[in-house]
Amino acid sequence: MKKAFFMIVCSITISFSYAQVTVPAGVPKDAGAVLKNFVKPPAIGDIGKTTSGITDALMSQLKLPGTQKSGITDAVGSFLKSKSGIMDLAGKNPTDYLAKFNPLQSGLFDKLKGIMGAAKFASFLKLKPAGAGNILSNLFF
Repeated sequence: MKKAFFMIVCSITISFSYAQVTVPAGVPKDAGAVLKNFVKPPAIGDIGKTTSGITDALMSQLKLPGTQKSGITDAVGSFLKSKSGIMDLAGKNPTDYLAKFNPLQSGLFDKLKGIMGAAKFASFLKLKPAGAGNILSNLFF
C-alpha cells in the first residue's frame, strides 16, 4: 500500500514538473535572426498610468483574484522603471537593447509566474501581441 501511494505521488510530481512553462531564454547567439524579427518597443509614457493599465488588463483578461493585484502592480511597475532606462537603445542598438531587456523580462516573468501560478502564467504568455500595438506589448517588446 505504501509503495502504491509513493508511486502515485511520484507520478503526479513528475507530471507537474513537465507541465511547467519555460520562460523565454536570453538573446540567441545568432544576432542576425534576432534583429530580423526585432519589434521596436512602444513608448512607455507615464510609468504609473502604464503600470495601472497593464495591471487592469491582466486582471480582467486572466480573471485573476483581487489579492494578486498589488503583487502584479509592483512587479510590472518595477519592470517598467528598469525598462525605461534602456529604451533609447532600442532605436540606436537593438542588439544591446535585447541583451539588457531579456534579463529584465525574464525576472518579470519569474515574478508573475510566482504570483499567478503556472496555469495563469501560461494563459498570460498567450496574450503576447503580434506587434507593439496594445498596452501588453510593453511586457513583451
